[in-house]
Amino acid sequence: MKSETVYRLLDEVDYEFARTSIPEGFPNVPRIPAGRYFDPDFFKLEQEAIRNCWVIIGTVHEFAQVGSFKVVDRWGGAGVLIVRGNDEVIRAFYNTCQHRGAPVAREACGTVERLRCQFHSWTYGLDGTLEAIPGRRDFHPDLDRGENGLRAVACDVWRGFVFVSLNPEPPTLADWLGPIGDEAIWFDGLRCAQNSSVILNANWKIAIESNIEVYHVTTVHPTTVGLGLDYRGTAEELYSGGHSRMIVPHKGYDSKAVRRDAQENPLHALLGHSNVSYLLFPFHLTPSGGSWNGKFGITLQTFWPIEVDKTLLEWFTMVPDWGDGDPPAKGVESNAYFDQVMLEDTQSVEPIQLSLQSGAFDGPLTSYHERRIYHHEASIDRLIGIERIPEHLRVAQVLDTVD
Repeated sequence: MKSETVYRLLDEVDYEFARTSIPEGFPNVPRIPAGRYFDPDFFKLEQEAIRNCWVIIGTVHEFAQVGSFKVVDRWGGAGVLIVRGNDEVIRAFYNTCQHRGAPVAREACGTVERLRCQFHSWTYGLDGTLEAIPGRRDFHPDLDRGENGLRAVACDVWRGFVFVSLNPEPPTLADWLGPIGDEAIWFDGLRCAQNSSVILNANWKIAIESNIEVYHVTTVHPTTVGLGLDYRGTAEELYSGGHSRMIVPHKGYDSKAVRRDAQENPLHALLGHSNVSYLLFPFHLTPSGGSWNGKFGITLQTFWPIEVDKTLLEWFTMVPDWGDGDPPAKGVESNAYFDQVMLEDTQSVEPIQLSLQSGAFDGPLTSYHERRIYHHEASIDRLIGIERIPEHLRVAQVLDTVD
């Protein structure tokens, strides 16, 4: 993150602390239609659209050597197999043999010399090329190995995080991330120290939108997050690609002291006196995770839609790479702390789901402070294509964004 960006953000925090009302000209944002959280047809549109997004499936540390692989099955269809090739490149393929469609890998992860289907033993190289067909004499001589390799899935790496997209022709990952790609330099080299997960009986948007505002910290987290953050100074940025950023100052935030620290290292001053969190559209959150010997970690949260009213929530404590051996105890402790935070954060999502489905209210009403929620919903409409969405479920495009 550039120094001038840091100073601009510090100015924004000061403005948020000082304001006595919402900014002049901020629109009277309408309610988000309740049906967006339980309508099965709208959920199908979301699922189709999410296949076009770049999403995180791990880090390079999970593919430490040639032949290291992992299978991810989160899209309600064929799983995706990610593997490091002989040339050290990490690639992704559908975990589907091109003979009869059986899985090439049945284990969730491991290390192999080549990829061999467990059904008929068709064998593929680590680059997806078809290498061997048992009983070749029984297949037509025109069968071309070159045209029957594993079907590739778009895969790229950013700051050590491995992304995939099921879009056959996605935008580049750099274009997808936009300004975040250059800003979040403290993401470099982070590694998972510990992780947890839970299944929530609620729509994925209820789950994620409960985590992209801090209006609730004083009531929901009085003995955890509420002790450390002051939501009144929260500064937010809405990006045109659907991403957003939230900076929440620490309790006791002293603008003059922060600016003195910034003279030595602006980014460290920002991260040391506030929590900087991104929403990587559509469903990753990255609250910053404390200092580690002069470096900073994050907690990576992922909200995978399973059904219209069911979500897999995963969180990973990401810390600077510690090398060989067990992860640092502090990382394990940090994850346990976040387990408690997530227990607090998720206690309302299932009742909210029931309230929406029962017609008890017409849908969420969002304040200026909660504008990331409305922005998230509006971005989903743009991703799907506004014209494809029934009018009664659309979200008006009323918020300004930056590129």
